[in-house]
Amino acid sequence: MCGLVGYIESKDSANCSNNIDKAIKSLEHRGPDASGKDEFYTNKKVGFGHRRLSILDISDAGNQPMESFTGRFKIIFNGEIYNHLEIRQYIQSAHNFNSWKSSSDTETLLNLFEFLEFKEALKLIKGMFALTLFDLKKNCIYFSRDRVGEKPLYISFNESSILFGSELISLTQFSSFNKDLSMSALSSFFKFNYIPTPQTIYKSTFKCPPGKFICIDLNSFLFNKTYECFDDIFLDQGALIDDYWSSFPLLNQSEVLVEDFNQASLRLEDIISKSVKDQLISDMPIGAFLSGGIDSSLITALMQKENMDKVKTFTIGFEDKRYDESSYAREVANHLGTNHTELILSQDDVINIIPNLSKIYSEPFADSSQIPTLLVSKLAKSEVSVALSGDGGDELFGGYNRYFLAPTVWSILKKFPYSIRSFGADIFLSSPNFLKGIENTSRFFYKKTPVQLVEKIQSLSSKVKNIKTEKDLFISLISGYEDLSELLNFRSKPQSYAYNDEIWSNSSLSFQEKMMFLDMITYLPDDIMCKVDRASMAFSLESRAPFLHQDVVEASYKIPTEYKIKNKNGKHILRNILYKYVPKDLIERPKQGFGIPLDEWIKGPLKDDFYESMSEENLSHNLINKSMVKKMLDDHIDGKRNWQNQLWAIHSFQNWFYENKINS
Repeated sequence: MCGLVGYIESKDSANCSNNIDKAIKSLEHRGPDASGKDEFYTNKKVGFGHRRLSILDISDAGNQPMESFTGRFKIIFNGEIYNHLEIRQYIQSAHNFNSWKSSSDTETLLNLFEFLEFKEALKLIKGMFALTLFDLKKNCIYFSRDRVGEKPLYISFNESSILFGSELISLTQFSSFNKDLSMSALSSFFKFNYIPTPQTIYKSTFKCPPGKFICIDLNSFLFNKTYECFDDIFLDQGALIDDYWSSFPLLNQSEVLVEDFNQASLRLEDIISKSVKDQLISDMPIGAFLSGGIDSSLITALMQKENMDKVKTFTIGFEDKRYDESSYAREVANHLGTNHTELILSQDDVINIIPNLSKIYSEPFADSSQIPTLLVSKLAKSEVSVALSGDGGDELFGGYNRYFLAPTVWSILKKFPYSIRSFGADIFLSSPNFLKGIENTSRFFYKKTPVQLVEKIQSLSSKVKNIKTEKDLFISLISGYEDLSELLNFRSKPQSYAYNDEIWSNSSLSFQEKMMFLDMITYLPDDIMCKVDRASMAFSLESRAPFLHQDVVEASYKIPTEYKIKNKNGKHILRNILYKYVPKDLIERPKQGFGIPLDEWIKGPLKDDFYESMSEENLSHNLINKSMVKKMLDDHIDGKRNWQNQLWAIHSFQNWFYENKINS
């Protein structure tokens, strides 16, 4: 695992060259073991920088930037190619080549481009990666990311240069970098709590989409414009963007893995086991994150099956027992016989990491599970350099509650005219006395204050209010804030593939299938994998996700939905596999998630911090409605309504804004 950064600028300029060392330094956390730089000239000036975390071939022969054996290609690469030994065998047998200088997957990948066209070479690769490749013969540069977006790659265009790197922090080190905010991206952030691909928080900077590659011909590319729309680059400049793999054809295939459920379970187990085995290849110590849930427990069980030694597993717990799942992980670890490490954290342990978040994530990001993910990554790094996770299981195998609750809610909602639903929602939202009556009545019967009941009524009411279609319901369920016009002082529509009409108009797909697919191409890469990549790399830890192996992803779409979701429980087929290794009673419990008591902390130890970040002075950029923010915070503190997620998003943005000295 590594970090890459680079630039292209006019031949007579030295602006980027003066900044490249600083940019490389900013990625030291992604690669503390070695650094490298290569600057060269075509009709443009090109600079490549790299930070290395040594995992495969830890010798200097694996350092980057790396040049192909003919000198035609130069590469900077971040990730792991799990089938690189198979690719080496192909190169050796098909092209009679055996002049290897290292055992690194980077060299394997680089030399593959010598024998195949770029797109065809990418089709052979199975792994997680982001790469930049320069072809000196054609004078063009290629950018590409893995199929599901495990590894990040940012590309920035301005009037004097093209900048690219693994994290935004590296691009901001260049004096030519444009820090103008993208209002559309900001709107998207407050809608979803993350910024969807291809947008970034900066106007002319974009995320390379997963499963695609970009080719820019430097013979014709002109540095004459700042782009606000990703697609305009390719319309204007004639640059190429193309799929080497797409998830969309997976939706329309008729092929099934195996007709029988038990046979399908066996076949899927084989495929996941092969993925786990592939991802155990490492020259450095390897372990696993273990929460005690279905996904991490299955990955750990399959690791232990492949490993002669005890697998090192890691979990964190909290002193607050309501949020502590460490006992579940401990029980699974004891059953599987792993070498288990557990760390129980105090409130202060968790809160103290919050000031670092804006720097670690480089752009606004408001999934509060980023905090425990950071802490478990730090724990794992104390003993290993690589950790396997269960990420991807929810999206591929129906793990989120919305997959089985949303169809039920929609079947009820559509029985009532929209006007009646909207009117009823208004009553719940605007009548605190009515809600108080529900609370008092419930207390009379249940002898306790039903805080969650009132919160759920409020939340559901706000979401139901504007729902006319299945699409509206899904967008509402994944939204952080319903009506952005109340919150933001500017008008810009959020953007996301979640709005994709091609998916929503597909009558052959069930509501569940549409939601799962859209989560896979939006929430998974832009929230989950972003969270995990930044959290793990902050401590120079490589995280691998066996469920996201190409073979597992493609197999998941050959499995009928009824094999995934049964009796309003998700991941049915994964459970069936897991119960071969772990007793059912250790696993079957309500899904809790990787959360923190954010609601209470905003009212307690974080109260002053939140009031400061949302003060009139700190909101002077005038991007956000000051009176609305004050009302939300006051109502939350007073217990009138739980605004924790929305307030966390505002707080996250404010901290990022001032950390990065943004001029609005």
